[in-house]
Amino acid sequence: MRTLLVSLSEHPLAMLRGIAELRGVELASNARDEAAAQLAAALGEEAATATAIQAVSPKAQAAWIALRQAGGRMKTAAFGREHGEIRAVGPGRLEREATWRQPENAAEELWYRGLVFRTFADFGDGPMEYLYIPEDLPLPPHTEGTPAHAARPRGAPLNPVETPHRSRHALNSLAVDACTLLSALREDPLALGERGRPDPERATQLRDTLLLPGAIRFDMLLTLAQANGWLAADRGRLVLDNQRTGAWLRLTHWEQMSLLYSSWRDGTAWNDLRHTPGLLAEGEWYNDAPLARRRLLRLLARLDARSWYALSDVAGLMKRADPDFQRPDGNYTGWYLKEAGSGRYLSGFENWDAVEGRLLHFLIEGPLFWLGAVALDGEGRDGEGADEADRGVRVFRLTPAGAAWLASRMPQAPPRPARLSVADDFTVTAPLLLPLLDRYRLSRFADPAGEPGWELRRDTLTPAPTRHRITRSSLARARASGLKGQDAASFLKRAAGGRVPGRVASAIQRYDRLGGQVRLTRGAVLRVSDAGTLTALRADPLIAPLLGDLISAQAVLVPERHLDRLIAILRDSSYTVELL
Repeated sequence: MRTLLVSLSEHPLAMLRGIAELRGVELASNARDEAAAQLAAALGEEAATATAIQAVSPKAQAAWIALRQAGGRMKTAAFGREHGEIRAVGPGRLEREATWRQPENAAEELWYRGLVFRTFADFGDGPMEYLYIPEDLPLPPHTEGTPAHAARPRGAPLNPVETPHRSRHALNSLAVDACTLLSALREDPLALGERGRPDPERATQLRDTLLLPGAIRFDMLLTLAQANGWLAADRGRLVLDNQRTGAWLRLTHWEQMSLLYSSWRDGTAWNDLRHTPGLLAEGEWYNDAPLARRRLLRLLARLDARSWYALSDVAGLMKRADPDFQRPDGNYTGWYLKEAGSGRYLSGFENWDAVEGRLLHFLIEGPLFWLGAVALDGEGRDGEGADEADRGVRVFRLTPAGAAWLASRMPQAPPRPARLSVADDFTVTAPLLLPLLDRYRLSRFADPAGEPGWELRRDTLTPAPTRHRITRSSLARARASGLKGQDAASFLKRAAGGRVPGRVASAIQRYDRLGGQVRLTRGAVLRVSDAGTLTALRADPLIAPLLGDLISAQAVLVPERHLDRLIAILRDSSYTVELL
């Protein structure tokens, strides 16, 4: 930090005279540097600082204590919101009006007595203006008369709340749904429309197959999948990268969940603020999404993982202790955000609860819940409905996984893999902790069966195991992709720990012999009088692409979509065409 002499030397002479008048110092020189040096020597006494603090109002004393407790520096915007802004007054006006004699607020009282100064600096959030106390200014103990509430530490720990009767835990459902999504796009890539957005009809179909099918969560899942390279845009479609997908599927459950968590925590592709329920973002402007997450996670890391806390208390603590957690410059007018219900623009610090408060609720009820880092009370909804006015008091707690991530360590009991369960009716039950690579392989020859849901274990709701069914059509799809029935049966036996009903295993293996496909082609048959004519047609660069499978040396199939064009080319080429 800067010294008292350096700080005073940057003031104009009129300001130095004002400080000297209020501090009872008679300047002996009209030269600025000499006046600054004399004033620095006089103000450098502890008794002088104590006297100055005693002379200001209780509000100014509280502001002084707050600045001291903040480490002797605070962003000018944050200090100004609580204690008043310091007016910009030039040397001429200072000389004429002697504004130091009529301070308008607590901040100006401290400013005109030389107890605080301003400078631009970068302490990790980028260059911005700070108010500070010079490093060599004597700091007396708390002065008599200072309000008691001013000495209360900022950002006191949260008080736990009553444990809810029922809770909800998403477990590793985001990783499971990522596997489901990747499986679906393996054979049928997702078409992209305007601005690279997924085809809405197909996106809805995919979303409805997930354990938690919310639209915002689906968008986050797609974004994380692309950020990790599992999906990539190619000629207007999202296609699967088999190598990167396979590498992730082969990780342990803990590693898979941790990769999703770190991708969200550190990534810039997903912007939580622009997806917060109740807010509408307009125009192009920049906000540092990872910065906001890190500041919240730093607060959550201080919580007891065994206790429950109210979301409203988190927002209240952040507003007191770190209000600029997502706006380090303290500027609350640069982003164009509207309230979805009223349509009014949310600008200025007075709308902190409507913007920052909403975001904090969403971060906990949405991404952190989806990732498995927090559990929620069992009566409400997740982040998709985080803006409901009648949702009541919402509470949460850290999960063992969340506490481990925040402490950068492994959990004491990492998730253990589970096995498939195969029934006589060809139904397969897949627990959430089934290895994802096994889940991915199962999807090649089994179809989803039943709607996603929740199950109650003791007092905790968790996503239910998924159900699948092996059918003739699913086996036909597997055979078309090159998977043999014998291989599918061997996989089932291994993934189920050898517990596969005999009729299921034999039926799958038997499908290799009996499950051939029949293909019907709509079109016409082109016949010629001699084999040489057909050979010439198949060698013609215009005609050959329009011909289908060869039936004999004198006959070939013509797909229906090519028929009219082929007839036109044959007639232009002087062939006699007879239609039967």
